[in-house]
Amino acid sequence: MGVDVGINYLAVASTTDKKCEFFAGGELKNLRNTYKKMRARLQSKGTLSAKRVMKRLSGKEKRLMKDVNHCISKKIVEFALENNVSVIGLEDLTGIRDRTQYRVRKKQRYTHSSWAFRQLQTFIEYKAKQVGILVEYINPEYTSQTCSRCNHISKNNRKGLRFRCGACGFEMNADLNAARNIEHRTRDFRYSVESQGCLSTIHTNKMI
Repeated sequence: MGVDVGINYLAVASTTDKKCEFFAGGELKNLRNTYKKMRARLQSKGTLSAKRVMKRLSGKEKRLMKDVNHCISKKIVEFALENNVSVIGLEDLTGIRDRTQYRVRKKQRYTHSSWAFRQLQTFIEYKAKQVGILVEYINPEYTSQTCSRCNHISKNNRKGLRFRCGACGFEMNADLNAARNIEHRTRDFRYSVESQGCLSTIHTNKMI
């Protein structure tokens, strides 16, 4: 199963037999935008009491994100179990904020840079291993620009939430298309490793 994590949807999962599940994040996104506006008003005051309130807001927001990520990761692993998934593929997001912060609109940079992508993945990995599901991290390059049907790559393929391949005309939700690409890469890598009759360890304690 491939899992794409993001902002419009906290996660989208797609199995080898193309069963899928969307884990929405719109309500959380709106709530965090409210926190952002509250911080802006407090910063404009610049008083000591305003700074104390900002600190409390920051802690509350982090706890909110952690709770949501725990709930979503639990649902993702439950979906994997229901569909007899043995391996969950995730993107290696090391340095993702630095690589992509200037690819998003200026108004969205706070949401993008502060989003707990890696925390959600860590929770998924932890819960998956508890039930005997392996986790593999794959190269995230072009997963959002590649057609999951014909493998054509173009930055013009993705338009917001929609994906339309410029080569074959294939259309679907952009995050689901990315999840399918992650599943494809995970499956290909495992086939390559297993065909050699060996097991590998990727990153820290990530068994293949």
